Amino acid sequence: MKRALLALAFLLASGCRSTQPQPTTKDTAVAARPATPEVCKACNGHWGRHGLANVEGCLCRTKDAGKVCRTAKDCESQCVAKDEPDTEIVEKGPPAKGFFLGRCHEFATYFGCGRLLRDRGATGSPVLLDEPPAKICVD
Repeated sequence: MKRALLALAFLLASGCRSTQPQPTTKDTAVAARPATPEVCKACNGHWGRHGLANVEGCLCRTKDAGKVCRTAKDCESQCVAKDEPDTEIVEKGPPAKGFFLGRCHEFATYFGCGRLLRDRGATGSPVLLDEPPAKICVD
């Protein structure tokens, strides 16, 4: 009983842990954004209310929006795949190996839910194409 209580106390103290890589500045877009609509125009941005917090601000546009990508490292912002991602097969298998493909996001800050290609294939090695990356929601 004492062991069970100690284990429970440890779990509560350590909090929730994820096997996913921790978000980076690029993932969370912590970089300073223009603070006024006038300055927002300089980055061809969209001024308005964004996210669940409905905070008014600027979303700067990226220069590589729509470019085909394998991982966020290929983009100024995020690499976002469709619900049924396109693939690039480099080893026919079975099982097939290759890369999931997405498109570079339009804005430097990503809000919403999508299949962000940020860790699978990031090493440059092909991955199994049996299951697409998980859908992730970012606010």
